[in-house]
Amino acid sequence: MNPPISLADVSEVRVKARSTAANLWELALVHLVADAFGCETFGSLNGAYNAAGNFVRMRHWVFVGIDTAPEVAGYAAEVLIRQCATARLAHIAKQPKNCKPITKTARGDAFAVGWVAGVEAKVEAFAQSGKNETLLLAYMQREHPDLADGKVRDTTKARRVDHGHIAAGYRAGKAAELHRGVGGNEERKAIA
Repeated sequence: MNPPISLADVSEVRVKARSTAANLWELALVHLVADAFGCETFGSLNGAYNAAGNFVRMRHWVFVGIDTAPEVAGYAAEVLIRQCATARLAHIAKQPKNCKPITKTARGDAFAVGWVAGVEAKVEAFAQSGKNETLLLAYMQREHPDLADGKVRDTTKARRVDHGHIAAGYRAGKAAELHRGVGGNEERKAIA
């Protein structure tokens, strides 16, 4: 018989966001990963002074979950954010030279939204969630009682973006790669 799960079993993992702006595609990807792994998530924006004495703002995504779920969710999010951002930049680079930068950004963001939709099945297959929502909500209220909704930047509404960019992102997302990291439960059992 397993011992009961308590607030002591809940932990947090921080993952660096791609940019300081909360992008729609990145937010959707983070929530997809959090839901698949049975975690709660929120964004954290803070800053620090670098070696040159300049103040640098940084955004992190925080995954809150039970046992190793936040660690694995953080790993999956980090890998997928990097892959999506790389594919998005490649898509932007394919746009015509006479395209305005704001239009290229909107098309890239539409591509990334499609990419997130395309990778959803892989994330769900990769995840093995055992979410205990009541416990996670109690932890969130105890540790982060002052969380508030933030603003999300959606560039796809500012420009008319055709669905071809979303479809291209969807196809690219279906080809994304996500592998189990070394140090997971299976690897620990194999070593023992």
